[in-house]
Amino acid sequence: MEKIIEAAINLIQPKMTVSFGGGSNVGRLLKEVARQKLDITVCTPSEVTKKSCQDLGMQVSELDQIKQIDLGFDGCDSLDENLNALKSNGGIHVFEKIYAQMAKNYIILAPKERLKSELDPDVFLSLEVIEAAIPQVIELVTELGGQAVVRQSSDVAGIVRTRLGNGLVDCTFDNWDNILEIDQKISSFNGVVATSYFHNLISAALLSDGDQVIQKGSLK
Repeated sequence: MEKIIEAAINLIQPKMTVSFGGGSNVGRLLKEVARQKLDITVCTPSEVTKKSCQDLGMQVSELDQIKQIDLGFDGCDSLDENLNALKSNGGIHVFEKIYAQMAKNYIILAPKERLKSELDPDVFLSLEVIEAAIPQVIELVTELGGQAVVRQSSDVAGIVRTRLGNGLVDCTFDNWDNILEIDQKISSFNGVVATSYFHNLISAALLSDGDQVIQKGSLK
């Protein structure tokens, strides 16, 4: 078993409610959970992960069926030393944040290279935006010194739509030195449902470094 999967498995106790987000590490963790037939309640913010759970013979509880999440496991695209993260590529950050807020401990599984002193400027900030507000949101991002593009579908003509039917606007800046200020201004703009910046939501990170696992942060 991979060390990072072993470290994650060791945190799971019988009867826990555990959320599984997305990413390759979470996928491998799911397979090990299924193999060991752990006695836990499983939930997920991801439709892709939900399908994987069902394929593995695991029953998935919906959000309205649970009161608290003991552990939440997820991946990220970039992580800083203060355990703030960008989780942009999947575009499901609205639901991921809901599950993260409910989790007693929300844990990132990632390679050590994802952790840097500051968030990686090559990773964009993704916004879920009500379609009617997209032009105004793009204008706001430009005024703040960034660039914004509407994410386009690779399968069908038109924009990528979230589970809620909204669009995704991906934003880049020269750096993320002021990401908290940028995020707060964008988040408060009418029509913006949520952003992919996770601030003060992550309890700890398990980072794979060859045959070792480094833990950043602490669990409650």
